[in-house]
Amino acid sequence: MSQNIMVTLISLALYLSSIIGGNSNPIPAYNSPARPSSNITSSSTGVVTGNSVAVYQAIGSRQSVGQLQRGDYVDIVNREGSWYKVRLDNGTTGYIASFTLMPAAKGISTPSSSHAGKHTVLGYYITDSRTPSMNSLRAHYATLTAISPWTWEVKANGSLTPTFDTKDTANALKYAGERNLRTYALIHNFTLDAKGNHNFNATLAHNLLANPQARQRLVANIHRTLTDWRMSGVHIDFEMVLAKDRQNLVAFMRELYNTLHPAGFEVTMALPSKTRDSITNSWSGGYDYAALARYTDQVMLMTYDEHWRGGPAGPVASLGWVDSVIRFALNDGVPASKIVLGIAGYGYDWPRRGNARALTYDQAMNLASNYKAKVMWDNQSKVPYFRYGDGRQVWFENRQSISHKLALVNKYNLAGISLWRLGQEDDGIWQVISDMLH
Repeated sequence: MSQNIMVTLISLALYLSSIIGGNSNPIPAYNSPARPSSNITSSSTGVVTGNSVAVYQAIGSRQSVGQLQRGDYVDIVNREGSWYKVRLDNGTTGYIASFTLMPAAKGISTPSSSHAGKHTVLGYYITDSRTPSMNSLRAHYATLTAISPWTWEVKANGSLTPTFDTKDTANALKYAGERNLRTYALIHNFTLDAKGNHNFNATLAHNLLANPQARQRLVANIHRTLTDWRMSGVHIDFEMVLAKDRQNLVAFMRELYNTLHPAGFEVTMALPSKTRDSITNSWSGGYDYAALARYTDQVMLMTYDEHWRGGPAGPVASLGWVDSVIRFALNDGVPASKIVLGIAGYGYDWPRRGNARALTYDQAMNLASNYKAKVMWDNQSKVPYFRYGDGRQVWFENRQSISHKLALVNKYNLAGISLWRLGQEDDGIWQVISDMLH
């Protein structure tokens, strides 16, 4: 028996035992939100929706008793006209303008039984001893509706090779399944390239997609895998697909959808972000948004890496750029009800010259603290950043920047969000997600 088959069987046994009754491969890094309620009680809590909000001693006063940032929470004492009287963590009371605060329910978890709510909240799950996903899954399962673990790599002949930590992934699926979260097998083409580096492999995708027999074999293997593992569906993450394979990719998704959907499985897909259709673009030219949307239940727009590790410093996902990607997808024929907005939990640290390194939110905050760097807010892109050392720049995502992106989900009536990835994010985003999307 081959090692790959043995790994799969062990994983399957662990996972199925739960629902009946450190990855060694590198993984790629990757205006008000709601109307205030009129039912304010002495125990109400509010979330700040303004970027930087002064708390005044009295209505009409210019004397500030505190400063709040977007995403902060305060106790609401009462509402007085167009002002809220609030109580800060240190016990001080003061007043802030009502349009900068949204009543919320801090600390109240959405029960798992309500996962069939309005929005999808999918977390990508990765085994990584440095920044594990399990802690985030355990802490925030009530806000999540689904997970997609990094699981199988495709081969050119249509076979599947497991690329995940057996025990950790099985435990994650067990935990998610017990809490009624949907689970999607992530199928990818991230493998060794000709130079021995791990990348999304365009040649592999071409050899697979251009071969009808290999496509048929892959569809059958995915069907069998989902049946054996009793998962909700599949998440296709084929990146760097060449423009010449544009129609081949559509043909594969049609074949996959027509096989899986009658069997009760969902079909989802990650799509690279673009603001216009250019078939000569090496990153996005192989993806026909409208055609692919016809053969998917949901598409995850990867609205991150606007500025990437190999390019100049800048926002990972500026608000204007994200908005443009959404509008292009809608105008190109993708229904809003199928669009899941991909958001980043990470950032990049750029040197003056050369490639950036990826950072989690906590790493970014620790770096700023160690260098006593002032974290600033770029008001145009709605993203935080700071500079330190010899001209280095760090741009990242936090609860404030993500709250602006969540507002776009509501503005365009999108299906929800997907987070790349669990374990990298500002922990404060979860309450904001719960308040704004549930």
